[in-house]
Amino acid sequence: MEIYCGLCGEKSHQLFSHLREVHEMGPDRYGERCPDAPLVSEDLAGYIRESRIVASDEGLKKQTELYGVEFLTDILPGELVPDVDEDYVFQEEFSRQVLISLKEKEKILLVGPTGCGKSTLIEQLAARLNWPVVRVAASGGLTESDLLGEWTVRDGETVYNYGFLPRAMKMGAICLIDEIDGIEPSVAFSIHQVMEARGKLVLLQNGGEIIEPHESFRLVTTANSLGHGDETGLYAGIKVLNAAFLDRFASVFEMSYMPPLLEAQIIRNRAPSCTKALARTLVKVAGFHPTRTGRFCPPHDKALLTFQFLTPPVPCGHQPILWYEGQNTCQGSSF
Repeated sequence: MEIYCGLCGEKSHQLFSHLREVHEMGPDRYGERCPDAPLVSEDLAGYIRESRIVASDEGLKKQTELYGVEFLTDILPGELVPDVDEDYVFQEEFSRQVLISLKEKEKILLVGPTGCGKSTLIEQLAARLNWPVVRVAASGGLTESDLLGEWTVRDGETVYNYGFLPRAMKMGAICLIDEIDGIEPSVAFSIHQVMEARGKLVLLQNGGEIIEPHESFRLVTTANSLGHGDETGLYAGIKVLNAAFLDRFASVFEMSYMPPLLEAQIIRNRAPSCTKALARTLVKVAGFHPTRTGRFCPPHDKALLTFQFLTPPVPCGHQPILWYEGQNTCQGSSF
């Protein structure tokens, strides 16, 4: 049942926005004018309690628990929040450790072979926490201007176009940098200051502007090596990362491929018409791919949290699913 405004009789489940927009007053002043008058209806109060919605400095937030780790999240997904993949399968203990690092605002490095799901893990955790993600690939010619920003002309005026990193810092997003071991050394040096525990960003290009990180800003990077270059010959373009840069990562996780039975189930989730036998065959064949049998780089001298689910590694779902979908699109083809 709705409640009535004690000043004008307006009926609503909550009076906060009405008081602000119509009467230009806050709840404290309203309480002085209309003592004991409720601000929210019993129905809305019940929903707030059941949904674990609480007040914060940034407005109403929802208390969300994911694998035993508590977060204050936006009530509804906003801009740049990844879509939830209902078929995604989490490795619970590994996900819990990553979530703890995210909660503690640690800089994270996820290391693993191609296609094992490093970036997808972060996106799917963020999707369930209504957390925006700004994702950029460090390989392929990422420049300092791409990452930090540059001056440009817009509508006849010279303006500063902020790069991926300051935008993520301002909006409280996870800045996800893929293939950080492909980054140019000069670009890596430009973000050293942000890698500190309470690091700020100084944009010398914009007159020394200082970007204070939003409370929800996080920096996560992925790599195919542990920063010492590629010793397998599988990843062209991999660079040796500066020791001072590597030392700034508070959490380093090594990911591997999922167990074959779970991998086969993921394939069937994504491609329901695929039989159990075919899914297992796809996983088995993919296991012979060079990226699955290649040797990993020696571990970084920092404490390394290793979650190897099977040795030797087996493939992720990317290649088997693509193979299955490919054979369905080719008339008369057979596996």
